[in-house]
Amino acid sequence: MKVANIQIFLIRLAIGGLFLNMGLEKYHTGWLSSSQVLLESLQHYLQHATGIQLTYLNYIAIPYAGMWSRLMTIGELSVAVSLLLGLCTRLSSLIAIFMVLNFSAANGNLFSWNFFGSPWAGLLLAGLLATFLARSGRWMGIDALMAKSNSGSILW
Repeated sequence: MKVANIQIFLIRLAIGGLFLNMGLEKYHTGWLSSSQVLLESLQHYLQHATGIQLTYLNYIAIPYAGMWSRLMTIGELSVAVSLLLGLCTRLSSLIAIFMVLNFSAANGNLFSWNFFGSPWAGLLLAGLLATFLARSGRWMGIDALMAKSNSGSILW
């Protein structure tokens, strides 16, 4: 048992727990049936938006808020389960990276130095990239069983 495997395993579990917490919070506050909370956040971001963020909010985020609220809830819960079980962790890590970048685009941090000023998005992206590159599901995860039958797959 390598120390690096344990570290990657703990990172995978921590990120999975974070996504589970965020997804359950959205589920319990009704994001699957109403986009009102998301719209309020996006409208708040819109008040201070400029440039690319303004375009993103006006053409991608706000017009499709109903779809995004459901996708965010289902996506966060799916990524959480995948990371916690170690099932298709490479795919779920890529999906989670897309989600983090999408959240950062909505609040404007992706398009400014604030992205690097707040450690959370950068730290989360680094952890997700580590889980992707290390194939973290192969250690104490279902991906290890899947790799025995097809070790060449890019999913595990």
